[in-house]
Amino acid sequence: MLNPLVFIKLSTNWLREKERILNNNKSFRFINTTFKGVGQILFCCSPLSGFLFLVAFAFSWWVIVPHCLIGSAVATLTAFIFRQKSVYIENGLFGYNGALLGLIWPFFWPLSYVSIPILILASGLSTFYAILLRNIISDSKVNLPITSIPFVVIFLLSISYAYVFGLLPKNSFELIHLNISTLDMTNVQERIFQSKEWFSLGNWLFNRAIIIGIFFTGILLYSKTSALFALVGGSLSLITVYLLMGQEGLNLNQLGLHGFTSVPIAIALGGFFIAFNIPCFLYSMLGTCLGILLWLLIAPILAPHGIPILTIAFNVTITLFILPLKLPYFATKFPRLFAVDLNRAVRPEETLREYKRHRSAALYWKNIK
Repeated sequence: MLNPLVFIKLSTNWLREKERILNNNKSFRFINTTFKGVGQILFCCSPLSGFLFLVAFAFSWWVIVPHCLIGSAVATLTAFIFRQKSVYIENGLFGYNGALLGLIWPFFWPLSYVSIPILILASGLSTFYAILLRNIISDSKVNLPITSIPFVVIFLLSISYAYVFGLLPKNSFELIHLNISTLDMTNVQERIFQSKEWFSLGNWLFNRAIIIGIFFTGILLYSKTSALFALVGGSLSLITVYLLMGQEGLNLNQLGLHGFTSVPIAIALGGFFIAFNIPCFLYSMLGTCLGILLWLLIAPILAPHGIPILTIAFNVTITLFILPLKLPYFATKFPRLFAVDLNRAVRPEETLREYKRHRSAALYWKNIK
């Protein structure tokens, strides 16, 4: 019987070969890049992962799918117009900000003759802003990822102008109910030791197993390491929401917003931008916990003003945890936390190979001295 991990590896190699063949055909290259932009939402540079994420979105709310495709396609096309490096474009590194805009757009903008043109404009602007940030913080000595900062800035500008000019009613964001100030340790302890509560949680997960399973499959087909950290990060998020709010706090939209902070943080710090090892795992879990804490602190502040938290907690956490590793003083103090150059951060398994080469070189020079 074929080992599941071997089967996944063979499937991944087959998919890569098919993707390479499709990329040689110019008519398919743009389609591949558009789907990669969707996959990059969770650091998966694969059109198949992007397609599976769209399928999961369709099970949740099918309207998200065309919006995501429009956002990713427009952002990618804008990068072509501004003649950015083809390797960045073809890996979906510009398309994912547009895809994120498309993901959140239907929740705020009812489909109309105004909403789609503004989405197209916002997606193009996200690429323009991403180009500026890349030149400042990514291609410089700092060498930090721009992550989803363009998405956050452009969306907040768009919704602010919409509120000012009356294109959207300014209502409080009712999906956010979590608040650390409401934490009751007595209720938390009761939920920990009551088997009935955990059974209810399991039943809640089972009812959404298809959507969660499709997302997980999309990540697993790209990277086993990323899939591991996605599982751990998502579990931390789920347990936090459950302990704070109980079964009544576990609605799909609520958990989606909360989990969309913890899962990307866990993947980004857990082998993608930092080479995978035991210190990296602990570092990633610390970052994930901080991201969850920031989400719980920031979300209730923004909610009354009709502003969602988006990926603000994610961007802050990634910057705080990667920046020290790019500075010589901290990098030498924590040699086992190795942040690779952004040009080499493509897949956690490749990041690990880069770390092993770096480690060997470091030991060599140490012995020479």
